[in-house]
Amino acid sequence: MPIHTYKLQHLVLAVALAVGCVEFSLAEQTEPQVNAEVKPKKPRKKTEKPVTPKPMDAGETAAKSDPLPEKTADRAQTPVAPGHPPGEAPPKKIVPTENGSAIKKSIQKPTSSPDPAQAKKPETLPAPAPEPARQIVAPDNAAVEALQTADQTATVIALDQLAAGSNANLAKATMSSVNPVSASMLSAMHQLDNRNAARGSGNAPRLAAGGEGNGRVWLQALGHGGKVDRDADSVLKHSTQGLVLGADWRLDEQWHVGLMGAKAQTRFDARHFDGDLDSWHLGAYALRQEGPFALRLGASYGHHDGNGKRRVDFNGFSDRLKSSYDASTQQIFAEVGYNLGRGNVSIEPFASVGYQRYQRDGYTEKGGDAALKVHGQTRANPSSTLGLRMAKTSHLSNGMQLTPRLSASVKHTYGELDNETRQQLVRGGKSFEVTGAEMDRNSFTLDAGVDLTLSARNTLGIGLTGEAGNDSRSYGVTGQWRMAF
Repeated sequence: MPIHTYKLQHLVLAVALAVGCVEFSLAEQTEPQVNAEVKPKKPRKKTEKPVTPKPMDAGETAAKSDPLPEKTADRAQTPVAPGHPPGEAPPKKIVPTENGSAIKKSIQKPTSSPDPAQAKKPETLPAPAPEPARQIVAPDNAAVEALQTADQTATVIALDQLAAGSNANLAKATMSSVNPVSASMLSAMHQLDNRNAARGSGNAPRLAAGGEGNGRVWLQALGHGGKVDRDADSVLKHSTQGLVLGADWRLDEQWHVGLMGAKAQTRFDARHFDGDLDSWHLGAYALRQEGPFALRLGASYGHHDGNGKRRVDFNGFSDRLKSSYDASTQQIFAEVGYNLGRGNVSIEPFASVGYQRYQRDGYTEKGGDAALKVHGQTRANPSSTLGLRMAKTSHLSNGMQLTPRLSASVKHTYGELDNETRQQLVRGGKSFEVTGAEMDRNSFTLDAGVDLTLSARNTLGIGLTGEAGNDSRSYGVTGQWRMAF
């Protein structure tokens, strides 16, 4: 190759390299400057192209078809009450009654005891240990074994049956059944013929037949009933029928004294319980009348032979229990009244104080494993009464006298009102207390009746009475015959 051709090619190549190096150096040293007057262009929005879904395998399709697998698992783990539809409020929990809870505690004991080593070093414990769980334990008692296997509803029913809460209401029902005895003595004194007062002031109408003699006898048939209720599940009904026989005579112009005897039968009826009360009473009374002023005194003693039958039936366990017991009641009262009436009309405001006591011996039921040993019970309460008594005597054309009468009063009872009975299962368990209806602090009594004087020696009378308190109501019907001698 000639020499001049070679040099020309190298010269062109050298020039090209030199020009490229100069442009690269200028571009590297010069920084781009933005003109302030030129507005920057808005960036263009990128148009996203639709993505074509990628075909999946059968395994991937099954995995992605169940959305939110974690939340679904959480829902599956939430417990649902059996038989309870989702989305609704759960049913209320059945809670034992107060008496049912009392017997439940008496037959429970802890399933485990604390560690003796830990008991010696209480400072090593960082916090008090929770109370150990309790279970029903009573060896060799079929009733308690049936209680352990019962469901919640059957357990509540069983505890009420085993507790025998009606035993705590017997005291109040018995005291209510003996009230007509005191009322009979007061009625006899109200209707005594006081001829001196009638002649002296004209304020005391002849409410009863008298004679020219100094005494009289009277016979009264009574029917009395009512109920004692602490709540809807422990209502104890009682009904009493009996006869009252009395006699009184005049000591002087102011004083009358009398004696009374009564025989009565009372029937008790409650859920899973019924019983009888055979009673007899003795009493004495005295009346002092000075013009419109009257003082009436009375006292009575009652003896009661009680019998009861109780039924226990739950969760395959059944028992029939019998009981018998002795009880007594004592009553005393004093009443003052002042007759404001004129002629054949009697209007007498009155006030009285009284004292009533009840005592029952302990007894043990006869039966199976549900039998109870019931401890004795004693209660006593003073009381005061304020009221108004009215009567009017009309003379009939045939010579008879008709006397309608009406009395209203309010009674206030003092002292403790609770009715509690201590008892325990004969086979296993500790003693516990059942609570009945409280004595009424205040009660209202309404008494209405009519007396018909047949002759100077014979009088017939009939009366209706009702008493209402906080937890008891009672009513009564009385028929009376009086003969003077």
